[in-house]
Amino acid sequence: MDINFEKGVSEEPKGHAFLYFRNSMNPEEIWATYIVMLPIDVNISKYMPPFLMNQMGDVDSKDLTSFAFPPAPEKLENFAYLEDLAEAREDDIIFGGNENVADTGALMMIVQETVQLYRDLYGKLLGDISKEELTHVPMSQEAIQSGLGVNDVLYSLMSEADKLNELTKLIGRLRFAMDGGEESLVKDAEVDITLLSKHLPDDYKTARLTEVVKSGLNDGEALANLYLQRCFHIVHEEYVELGKVEEQIKNIEGDF
Repeated sequence: MDINFEKGVSEEPKGHAFLYFRNSMNPEEIWATYIVMLPIDVNISKYMPPFLMNQMGDVDSKDLTSFAFPPAPEKLENFAYLEDLAEAREDDIIFGGNENVADTGALMMIVQETVQLYRDLYGKLLGDISKEELTHVPMSQEAIQSGLGVNDVLYSLMSEADKLNELTKLIGRLRFAMDGGEESLVKDAEVDITLLSKHLPDDYKTARLTEVVKSGLNDGEALANLYLQRCFHIVHEEYVELGKVEEQIKNIEGDF
C-alpha cells in the first residue's frame, strides 16, 4: 500500500495530515480523519495514577504518539473546505481512495494502515535529522503556534472520556517536570492543560488541580489524585462515588 500525497511530499511529512476518502456511491462526498505524529515516545505507566493502571492495561507508546482521530472518517462539507483547512494549518493531505463509507470497519483498517505508513515516513525523516541540528536550531514562534493549533483541534474532536485521559497524562507530565525542577517543561505542561481546559466544563476544576500539583503540599499528590477521580465520576455520572471523593477533598483542604 502506498500513500497518495495530494499536498506535501513523502520525503518530508509534516507530522500532521488530513486523510480523506470519496464515497464510492457519490464521489462528491468527502469523508476525512486527521493523522497526528507526536515527536516524543511516551511510557504512559510513569504518569498514570494508581487507580487507573488496571483500567488502562498494556499500552504501546506508538499507540499514544501516532494516531488518527476520529478512528473512522467523518463527512465534511466539501473538498474545498478540507483544502482551506490544510492550507491554513500547513497540513499534508492524503487521499485514501474511493470507498464504501458505510463499511466503517473496513475504513478503520485502511486508516490504521495509513497511520503506520505515515509513521514510518515521519520516523525516517526524524532519523535523517542530526542531533546537532536539533540542538542548535531553535523552534520558531510560528512552529510553536502551529503545534498549539494541532492540539486545539484534537481536543475539540475528543470525547469527554478521551479528554479526561489526556488531562491525566498532562497532569502526570506536570508532576514529572515539577519533580525534576524543569521550569520550561512545567510551563509547557501548563500551556497544554490550559488549552485542554477550554474544552472541559468549569466544574472539573482543572485550574485548582494544576495549583495542587504545583503547590508542594504534603498531601498534594493524594489531593491531585482525588481531583482527577472527581472528574471521572462526573463524566460517568457516578454521583455516590463523587460525593465520597468530594468529602475526602474537603477533609484535606476544606471547602473547595
